[in-house]
Amino acid sequence: MRPTRTRGSAPCRRSRTLTHPIRVALLLLGALLCLDRPAAAQTGVLEGRVIDATTRRPLSGAVVELTTGSFEASALTGPDGRFRATGLALGIWTLRASYLGYAPVVLTDLTVQSSRATFAEVEMRPTTLELEGITIAGDAFRVPDAAPVSAALLSAEEVRRTPGGQLDISRTLLSLPGVIGGVDNRNDLLVRGGGPGENAYILDGIRIPQINHFATQGAAGGALGLVNVDFIRETEFYTGGFPAQYGQALSSVLVIDSRPGNRDGVAGDFTLGASEAGLTLDGPLPGGGEGSWLFSVRRSYLQFLFEALGLPIRPNYWDAQTRVEFFPSERDRVVVMGIGAIDDFDIVAPTDGDVENEEIFDRILDNDQRSYTTGGTWERQLGFGVTRVALSTSWTDFRFRDVDADEVEVLRNRSIERRTPLRIEGDFRLSPTTELDVGVEFERVGLELDLLQVATPGAPFEEDVRTDATLGAWRSAAFAQTVMRAWDERVTFTAGLRAEEDGALDDGFALSPRLGARVNLTPSVALSAAAGLFHQSPALLSLAVEENGAPINRELRPIRVEQGILGLAWRPNPGLRLSAEGFWKGYSRYPVSRDDPRISLANLGDDYGFIGAEPLVPVGEGRAYGAEFFAQQKLTRSVYLLAAYTWSTSEFSGADGVLRPSAWDVRHALDLTAGYRPTARWEIGTRLRVLSGRPFTPFGQARSAEEFARTGRGVPDFDRIGEERVDAYARWDVRFERVFDFGGWNGRVFLDVQNVLNRENVIGFDYSEDPALIGNRRPVDGAGLLPFFGFSVEF
Repeated sequence: MRPTRTRGSAPCRRSRTLTHPIRVALLLLGALLCLDRPAAAQTGVLEGRVIDATTRRPLSGAVVELTTGSFEASALTGPDGRFRATGLALGIWTLRASYLGYAPVVLTDLTVQSSRATFAEVEMRPTTLELEGITIAGDAFRVPDAAPVSAALLSAEEVRRTPGGQLDISRTLLSLPGVIGGVDNRNDLLVRGGGPGENAYILDGIRIPQINHFATQGAAGGALGLVNVDFIRETEFYTGGFPAQYGQALSSVLVIDSRPGNRDGVAGDFTLGASEAGLTLDGPLPGGGEGSWLFSVRRSYLQFLFEALGLPIRPNYWDAQTRVEFFPSERDRVVVMGIGAIDDFDIVAPTDGDVENEEIFDRILDNDQRSYTTGGTWERQLGFGVTRVALSTSWTDFRFRDVDADEVEVLRNRSIERRTPLRIEGDFRLSPTTELDVGVEFERVGLELDLLQVATPGAPFEEDVRTDATLGAWRSAAFAQTVMRAWDERVTFTAGLRAEEDGALDDGFALSPRLGARVNLTPSVALSAAAGLFHQSPALLSLAVEENGAPINRELRPIRVEQGILGLAWRPNPGLRLSAEGFWKGYSRYPVSRDDPRISLANLGDDYGFIGAEPLVPVGEGRAYGAEFFAQQKLTRSVYLLAAYTWSTSEFSGADGVLRPSAWDVRHALDLTAGYRPTARWEIGTRLRVLSGRPFTPFGQARSAEEFARTGRGVPDFDRIGEERVDAYARWDVRFERVFDFGGWNGRVFLDVQNVLNRENVIGFDYSEDPALIGNRRPVDGAGLLPFFGFSVEF
């Protein structure tokens, strides 16, 4: 094996068409469908609990109405807020909950099956608008009061069914406005002109450093999703203007809540997906305790697919996830979670004489990783609110290595990152129209770093970077966010303040005020706005870099973003929402390469490897602005739709102050995702994604020739950053799914065909000295026609 010195390069090549797998998949699909001979009267169970959204108090006597097609059912909650509806027809149900003095809530996409009970948690908010004799319809689009703009809620079913989504939450989010993709071999979240390292991820109340396998150190993007979608109950995704409780993020926050385990007995799920096979088990706590557990383990088979495609790379991973929930008393709830991964990236020397494979072999970085996060949250109900204490620890081991054409080591990065945060928070209802969320955070961060980067002809620094150091520091924060409703709840106002201190920086203090408001112009039309400051510390890797035995980057500052958002939303009916938003983001203090002041880290991070391991200065600036239009039809009957269009601009400067297009400056993005369920057993989905061309920096011919001879890689001409663009990207995916049931166990079979038209989408160029190519450029394509057959069996 002879990997090279590069800090990362996308393992792509010209796409290869797969035709025989389509025929095989269709035959297997037809064979499995023939097995489905269900009994006539199979039914399922839908259970859950109804609680106050702020105080978490159970609501006894709430009315729960269930509908699907021509079937209806209802239930009342007990003293513990729980309900259970039995004898339900199998399929997708819609839930409507109502309670005196509270606004009705509608949940869609609740899948009832025979293998286990389906769980739904209904959070309700008080209202002063309920009048005697008047029925309020309820709304399927719940907008958090503390985030009146740029928030989306997705159910587990909406995540799972996305055509081309590969059962990956990050790829599902590409259907939302403001989220840019277009590189098929990565699932970076590029939100409103920001980079992949500007996002925060919260799983069951615990922050996790990344949600990807083969993550990019210093940027958090990666190749494939780490979170098992079988665990997901609901997700909240904020693309801007998020509340003060969320810090250390500039662009977005993804909050994932997992479902509880099956309370009726041990149940399981075996899934064969697009890139891995997985087993999930769950059940009640032993000994009759009030609680449940979940556990899953997954193993990739991408290495076999890449071998079949003739590629010299063999990505191979395992991951595991667990969750335990129990209730020590009527007022206490404890959730313990864990998630971890083992990522191995093997490179096999090509023997077929293929020039392109030989260049991939020379260019790709050896990239192995180990990671885990484990933690717990204790929640205590009070008479007027709830308190939470969350403690966790995260550990990530990055192992990068590179040698040149003479087998001389030119890059080595062995990094072990540790994070141990403690969070204490309280949500309180001060009056029927006023709520307050306050909290403090303390976090111990550390990094053990063994780093070597040789100053090759293409390096942005003039001397070798060598570091053998240990970094340790404390971070702390305090925040408060209030929500007030006035004028018969026509106006909702929210204000927040967050103060943070990073002990790893010489000047690490940051103050982040945030404001937001929503005005209901009519019962179905709302105008919203938000503004504020957001801060994020530089990556730990950058802060640990030394020069002559002393830290060199401690004078960096927390990166700052000023945000302003204005939006308008219209709900013609409870299941349909149309919205438009405009946004502005102004960046300052962005790290820039000290030795090559043209290079801002804002233009890096969308590739494999790591970024920021060099001397930096906090002088970069940037801006991102645009407009979004979004239409969403929930699956309240037989059709669902997500239609998003984003126009945006993203520009950043180096030390010279000249704004240039960022690496993710995609000006136009259109995503159309739709599905149809003709019966309870069939679903057909489709997604069309069209993007304008991504920026591309041409290669510097002289330096590229020198660098290629040593490492097999070219060197961008940084005097021409973003000067050219690749062609527009277009991809059409389709998905066919059939549910079958045998009474007591059930399953799904699906055929997911990506890039049905087999369009060659050029996403970039690699430097090449292949005489068959023009201008030393080898096009890097996205995925070609690629069918995936998969199934899930639940028992």
